[in-house]
Amino acid sequence: MNTKTTTIARNYWLGLAAMYGLTLSVVAMAAPPWSLVMVASFVLFAVLQGIRYRQIARNIQGKLATASPGVGVVGGLFGVGAILIHGTAVAMWAGPLLGLVTFIAMYLYLQRFGRFHEDSSETAA
Repeated sequence: MNTKTTTIARNYWLGLAAMYGLTLSVVAMAAPPWSLVMVASFVLFAVLQGIRYRQIARNIQGKLATASPGVGVVGGLFGVGAILIHGTAVAMWAGPLLGLVTFIAMYLYLQRFGRFHEDSSETAA
């Protein structure tokens, strides 16, 4: 990967990790209507982010730009943590802390193991 592609991939992973960390923070702290709204927002953001960075396209079919299945396991563990924290006395400080830890862990994981499909029209310029 060249420098421009590396920067684009870094921005892609940064946005996804930040939104996921924010989502888990809100799920841990907020009442059910807002947590559901945040989860729906995260899904919409992930789809729009994938389209914006050309990671969801017809020519990539069957090999989506994702990380290994381990990212699902790691993400699921953080999600379970947010659900377990929800409604407890520590939710107001543990929710944001969980969100921050999730953001850092997911970003580092995606930087190292995430796959980013290079668009030939972007890298040729």
